Amino acid sequence: MNYLTSSNLLPPLQSVFRHGHYTESAVLHVLSDVLLAVDRGDFAALALLDLSAAYDTVDYNILLQRLQTSYGINCSALQWFRSYLVGRIQRVRRGATISSAVHLVCGVPQGSVIGPILFVLYTADLTALVKSYGLSPHLYADDTHI
Repeated sequence: MNYLTSSNLLPPLQSVFRHGHYTESAVLHVLSDVLLAVDRGDFAALALLDLSAAYDTVDYNILLQRLQTSYGINCSALQWFRSYLVGRIQRVRRGATISSAVHLVCGVPQGSVIGPILFVLYTADLTALVKSYGLSPHLYADDTHI
């Protein structure tokens, strides 16, 4: 986080998982965008996007490539991320019954400290895409407000 913050690499329109960017800042930003549009006489509409099982759909290869090309993470640090992500397994327990292991091919660990940050880095370019259509985005965890 120190590297990402000091290098200004985190999406500025992403609230949560960052110091000083909380639920309140997300609500205030979205409300401000709507009120400014109305004040200008523009049409204002709010689209709320909630990705289902968002953390489970992160493609390892794309994430690792983005870490390298967009964030300058290379060599042993990139290998650490690769070893952290690739080769994980999952089991399901119901009562005393445990399923057989399934090798995961995508997703970041949700219960981890770094999983949500990796998701933010994975989706960081979404704000630029939305802005390219003249719209105002704001991201909150895995939710997108447009």
